[in-house]
Amino acid sequence: MQTRLHARFPSVSFISQAEFSEYCRVAQASLDTRYLHETSLTTRDDAVVQLGTCAPCLRRAAFTSDTERWERLADGRRVPEWSDGLACDCADHLSNRWRALLHFAQSAGGLRDWTRLLLLGPATPADVRLTALAGAATWLPHLLAGESVASDLRLPAESGAFHLAIAANYLHRVPPLPAAFAELRRVLAPGGSLVFTVPFRYRAARTVSRALPQTGRPAAEHREAVHEIGWDVLDMLRAAGFGRASVHSYWSNELGYLGPFNMILHAVA
Repeated sequence: MQTRLHARFPSVSFISQAEFSEYCRVAQASLDTRYLHETSLTTRDDAVVQLGTCAPCLRRAAFTSDTERWERLADGRRVPEWSDGLACDCADHLSNRWRALLHFAQSAGGLRDWTRLLLLGPATPADVRLTALAGAATWLPHLLAGESVASDLRLPAESGAFHLAIAANYLHRVPPLPAAFAELRRVLAPGGSLVFTVPFRYRAARTVSRALPQTGRPAAEHREAVHEIGWDVLDMLRAAGFGRASVHSYWSNELGYLGPFNMILHAVA
């Protein structure tokens, strides 16, 4: 068995909105300092370059963020694109978002060279690296082909087939979300992890789901966002049978993880 070194993932974890709110109150000075640092990086140039360390590669790197498509301040300065920017100059040029997902999977998600990995949802720039680090990997671009009622929601895998399931910016497009969580719990071995990202509304206690037109049996997924995910997603995960569920907020200037409240969600079977 090969041992792979990795840096500690720089995050604070929360199991409830109340815990997150208390952290924001206690750490307000630190959060203000982060904001001032990020504000100092605004520029009139088309891009900003930060030097630091690429955590998945464990090498010195330069992170580049485009400024053309993001917010502009009143004085003309541009705010860099943090989450989908800060692309490293490593071979695969991963952005903040994808480096963090890969780093979290290695550091806290249980990704090892013996891991049976499930990648769920559309392909991501991190998939090649994730697959290379696992013992075996299965990619399912869709939760289900065709349509299904929630009670019929099934993944084409045996119970306990995987050690780690990763869904990147996908599950908020799945109308039967509790059923999807239950099915992901079924295919995970005891102690296995579900790691996923969604547009997370960290100020919202409850998930808001929009009604879809009734056209026969409800689709297993939708092209656009169906849910605006709030903190009750942790209750959904626990109700689906996960023993632990948490939200991880990460930030690091050295590792190129900038931006306000970047979040990764983690549930353990």
